[in-house]
Amino acid sequence: VYALVGPTGVGKTTTTAKLAARCVVRHGADKVALLTTDGYRIGAHEQLRTYGKLLGVSVHVVRDAADLRVTLEDLSTKHMVLIDTVGMSHRDRHVAEQVAMFNGCSSVRRLLLLNATAHGETLEDVVDAYKGNGLAGCILSKVDEAAALGATLDTAIRHKLDIYYAATGQRVPEDLHAVTPNFLVDQALRGK
Repeated sequence: VYALVGPTGVGKTTTTAKLAARCVVRHGADKVALLTTDGYRIGAHEQLRTYGKLLGVSVHVVRDAADLRVTLEDLSTKHMVLIDTVGMSHRDRHVAEQVAMFNGCSSVRRLLLLNATAHGETLEDVVDAYKGNGLAGCILSKVDEAAALGATLDTAIRHKLDIYYAATGQRVPEDLHAVTPNFLVDQALRGK
């Protein structure tokens, strides 16, 4: 069970769909479920529902920690459950509530999306806001839009965050890449 967390506009919903598509190919649609905690924005869960229909996977909306625990118990036979979280500024007081909700569910591992176009100080603030009692790792987003990856890599290294994937565009699932040293070197040197 993985929850994708991070500020507004970092690409959580699209990345959730990309990961779900990979899981469906590998394990089958009946082994994957999607959850969303985004009941705030008008139509926010509809985007995830659309991806769910295209992939043939179930989509569930959870409102709080109790709802999350019950839903996860119901989905315990799934191989992979991906949780798309509500986007909000890392300075919003509700971030702490979101972190606490997932800290209360030991089966949920959080992956922080780091926007590769953001400045180092902003990335530092984002990690501080979302780390709670620990993150499982991170995913670099908007790598295709970044002039350089230095600040993002520096943040991940200093906080000892494993980097699992890099998102390089909007296409689902094509624009999600496993991160290897060669990939990072290629991205760092592209266009130079």
